[in-house]
Amino acid sequence: MSLDQAALIAEIVGGIAVVASLIYLAIELRRQNKLNRLSSASDLAAQWSGLMISLHDNPEMAEIWLKGTNDFESLDPTSKLRFGAYFGRFLRNSEALYIHVLDKTLDPILWRGIERTIRDLIGLPGSQAWWETRKHWYTDAFQSLVSGLIAGGDGKPLFDKYEVEDLQEPNA
Repeated sequence: MSLDQAALIAEIVGGIAVVASLIYLAIELRRQNKLNRLSSASDLAAQWSGLMISLHDNPEMAEIWLKGTNDFESLDPTSKLRFGAYFGRFLRNSEALYIHVLDKTLDPILWRGIERTIRDLIGLPGSQAWWETRKHWYTDAFQSLVSGLIAGGDGKPLFDKYEVEDLQEPNA
């Protein structure tokens, strides 16, 4: 075997190794993307759980939430603060997830459910009143999304079947 033939064989083997490396890299990138999506979904579940705990473990907060979504201005200052902290946290988490959608790290299937939840909650009059005073806290992209959801809302009352009086403890 001549030196030229050995060099040609080495070049072919090297080319095959490069192709194999590229295939391996593509497989690993695909796997990593899947893991990132699963992690985003897990984060979503943890954040949602944290938000729901404050409503189902605290009847007073649930009452503030129901009153605030109906008429934010009717809340006393402390209740406005609590409502705003809760709703602001919900929207901040939603904004972070929206950014994951924009950079394609959150599966659009998951996002559709989140978007529907935002639409329902921002469609309530008290939520919209709060949003108008604090929307400047959020990115322009998220403000545009929320404005579109408000404009496209169906106006159906979300909590109309829940009577705030039903949440109060009966007098013993």
